[in-house]
Amino acid sequence: MPNVWNPFGEFARMRDEMRHMFGETPFLPALSQTLPRAAGPSVDVHETDKEVVVTAEIPGVEPTDLNVTVDELQITISGETKRSSERDEDGYRLKERRIGRFSRTVPLPAEVKPDEAWADYKHGVLEVRMNKAEQGRIRSRRLQINAKH
Repeated sequence: MPNVWNPFGEFARMRDEMRHMFGETPFLPALSQTLPRAAGPSVDVHETDKEVVVTAEIPGVEPTDLNVTVDELQITISGETKRSSERDEDGYRLKERRIGRFSRTVPLPAEVKPDEAWADYKHGVLEVRMNKAEQGRIRSRRLQINAKH
């Protein structure tokens, strides 16, 4: 199957890499204005002969607070990290854990079949498996996430 170059996917990949490396910074004002406040999850993309596997670190998020959308050329992982309502704000000396909405769009190295994709979430790691496809029209599908305990 021939590789299809997606220039918009390349721009999204570069934007996500810059956001991952720098976050919001005054040195990249145009970039900072177009990005959500909370950075998206770190991801690994792995390709085999038959499938593309995306693994994302998303600790502390309930599967019901995650949205995963797959089309033939990219995957979007979004959701919200919430702080426990049981915690009192008094007494904190350092707060590094991010809370709030996040979104990350990752271009895929090969076209996939969105209708055959599935997702599992275990110990803060989301794994999305997508079977490779021949070229065709682009469709998207929101995935159901199975929580494993």
